[in-house]
Amino acid sequence: MTFSFLKGVVFISEYGLKIKNIEASTLFEYNHGLRDHYEYKDAMFTNSLFKDYITANGMKSWDGESTKDIICLEFNYGTRSFEEEIKHIQKIAKKARLDYKLAKSSGSKLQITRQENKKKKIVELYNFALKHKDDYDKKSKEEIRTLFYNDGVSVEYLTYKKKGQVKRREIIHYKMLYRSTGKAKKGSCMFIRDSLYKKAHDFLYMGIKLPKHNAKLVEISAYAPLISSAIVGRVHINPRNVLILKDIDTICKTNIISIETDANKQCIAVPYDDYELKSTLFDGQALIDSSVFPSWGRGYVLLRQHFTKMAAFCADIQGFYRDYFGDQYETATVTDMFGVEHYVKDIQLVTTDNACKWRKFGISYDYWCEKVEENGSLFGVVKTAHRSKLGDVQKMSYQMVNSLDEQIMPDVCDESLAYINRLKTDDDFFLEYLQKNANFSNDFDVLVDLCRWNNDFLQSSYFRERKRKIIMSYVINFKAGKVIQNADNLVLVGSPYAMLLYATCGNPEIVYQDPTFEVEDGAIQCYTTRFEDDEYLAEFRSPFNGKNNLGHLHNVYSDEMQRYFKFCPEILAVNTIKTDFESRNNGLTYWASVQKCA
Repeated sequence: MTFSFLKGVVFISEYGLKIKNIEASTLFEYNHGLRDHYEYKDAMFTNSLFKDYITANGMKSWDGESTKDIICLEFNYGTRSFEEEIKHIQKIAKKARLDYKLAKSSGSKLQITRQENKKKKIVELYNFALKHKDDYDKKSKEEIRTLFYNDGVSVEYLTYKKKGQVKRREIIHYKMLYRSTGKAKKGSCMFIRDSLYKKAHDFLYMGIKLPKHNAKLVEISAYAPLISSAIVGRVHINPRNVLILKDIDTICKTNIISIETDANKQCIAVPYDDYELKSTLFDGQALIDSSVFPSWGRGYVLLRQHFTKMAAFCADIQGFYRDYFGDQYETATVTDMFGVEHYVKDIQLVTTDNACKWRKFGISYDYWCEKVEENGSLFGVVKTAHRSKLGDVQKMSYQMVNSLDEQIMPDVCDESLAYINRLKTDDDFFLEYLQKNANFSNDFDVLVDLCRWNNDFLQSSYFRERKRKIIMSYVINFKAGKVIQNADNLVLVGSPYAMLLYATCGNPEIVYQDPTFEVEDGAIQCYTTRFEDDEYLAEFRSPFNGKNNLGHLHNVYSDEMQRYFKFCPEILAVNTIKTDFESRNNGLTYWASVQKCA
């Protein structure tokens, strides 16, 4: 692997290493002599900080392209008993007899030969099952998972000669290492060669030793793999220059309807006036100084490190500190939640304790810093903000459309109708549409190239017919709810200037002095350069559940936001102080679809 260094950022020159993704049930049967092969497909051991570590500590690869030291196992199926196997073979045989009759009636010698070969294979399977009757062991996928988790699993690799004979056999024993949070629903997880297990486990778990009783197994299984998350780059941040502050709870009084159960256990809707909604400010959020922020990050990076995850937004932290402290800047300090004093001139990143999952396991700030330093003080960048391929418009989902009143549908559809009419009448615009939506399964690139080669091709009957069908397909999609708007999917950040103020002293009361946003009747103030100052916007949580996730925003520019924050148009700052924004959006995710109100 080769790296290029620029402003403390490492660019990755490869996607990762190819590994085997094996179906566990077939491996179990293969190891018990019930199969002549186990089923697998190619997978990727993606670039991550963990991959960097294990590569430097014993993991071997073939030509830097693949490795046998790491495998992925999926637990989708269980295994059959002998009786179930016989029934399965009989079912296959019954279908094969019908297929053979059809082949005979067709008179195709090729089809008849194929079905005869299939019948021979079924007979072989039946005889094999009878011979290994005592070897069958019915297990559910959960039982196989438990067995492999506890005891590990051996995988045999065969190398063949040109004529098909086995040249070499290699058996590697693996131990379960971690279950990826992204694969939690499917239950797939990573196994590693047992000789590398201790090093890898100690790295992922930061050497944390769990107690024998009341161990936080679920939590540590979720947080330990954070450092194995796939990354697109790295950024160097001194962990001792990370200011970690306590999260702040804020209260918003509003009218709500609570769904409760009565004495008969029936659901009822109970209205409450001036109900106190509590939300947590800056939850999982961070501000990163522009001096260390990667130039390709577009104002936002999702960071990973040991038991740490945060959405970090680019801010001129040091410029703010200089303005705020004035002549005291060089000697000014702020104390973090652990009692550690930091010179403000050294601070590179500001976050809160919810981003630091290591605190749940009794780990000290100094210990975490040491582990990050052992890892080169590099934080992995999982993703950044990016532009929509549709340009200044974005498609709504049918859930969004269904949440709106029928009376405003003409206004909602205006943008789409104008877009369709322009596709019909503007050849250049239509060709631009083809370029943006070209892929391997359509002929859009060919049409564009033909038009560039000879502009008269635009007038040909073939092109006009293809254009009609393409536009018709777009219209059908539009009728299915894919309505376009002057909108985009934006990354959310909550009251960032208030977070800067909080980073001056660690006193929660200072956040209420934020001059960039005010509490407004009928709307929640926000800031994004994607739309003009003083515009009113409709906000849809992503993923969108219903009308309860629909918000009304007021875009407000301020000198402070424009001066201290290096945001791209795909970032949206929202006032989360004394508003119901977080509660309305079910606790918030990183994304929301925002569009200009008609």
